[in-house]
Amino acid sequence: MMINQMRADFYRQTRTIGCYALLALTIGLSLLLTLTQQVGGMMVSDESSAQQMEQITHSHWSALTSVKALTMSTSVLLYAYIALFVIVIGYEFSQKTYKNTLISGISRLQFIGAKYTVMLVDMLCLTLVYYLTGLVASLAAGRGLGEGAGRLAGDMAVVTVAVVFFISVIFSLGIILLVATGSTIIPAIVIVAWPLAVAMLTEFAHWTWLKYVDFVTVATNVALSTIKIGDLWPYIGVSVGVLAFTIMGSALIIRDKEL
Repeated sequence: MMINQMRADFYRQTRTIGCYALLALTIGLSLLLTLTQQVGGMMVSDESSAQQMEQITHSHWSALTSVKALTMSTSVLLYAYIALFVIVIGYEFSQKTYKNTLISGISRLQFIGAKYTVMLVDMLCLTLVYYLTGLVASLAAGRGLGEGAGRLAGDMAVVTVAVVFFISVIFSLGIILLVATGSTIIPAIVIVAWPLAVAMLTEFAHWTWLKYVDFVTVATNVALSTIKIGDLWPYIGVSVGVLAFTIMGSALIIRDKEL
């Protein structure tokens, strides 16, 4: 039943103009940042991050530089992907059409798991397009790779997976809020505000433990080698815990809703 639900969602997306518009936006954003050599998204930057952005902006750009610049701008993708959240699950809950799916025999946990998985796959594909567009644009502009082709491919794979995984955790918070409230507005506000609020509290209140829930910044730090791959386990552990709570919690909340 879960696989059938995912197939239905993917098929519906092929008939949704918003998905194609989001794809065009992703490609356009990547081209804009790469060709104009811009870096930075909607985030709160500390002195170290500001220096790194300044250094990248004024350095000799290669394909590797583009990958780093695109990663530091992924906070923009978070806001763009809110459209996915609405298309995949938000519309069904706002119109209460999710009840038709649930009475067909799929379990609540399978339903939520399918929705999260569909968003995860969508974001993975779009983010991969985001980086590949930057790579192609860099090569078309006559820039070098910046490192060996194999290592560059590996770096792109790591940052793509990191960006998608940690952004998906924020969207899982949106899912449980959507299920609990039935409103797409409240989850959208939380998704938008989360990275900014966490970054501001970390910077100004000096609550260093918040770094484990600053999901957008984690991916950026991986790309810039501020966080080594071996040091990621505490961040991954917290993220997996949040995912388990939100997905299981969403299923339990739906179970108590009247169909």
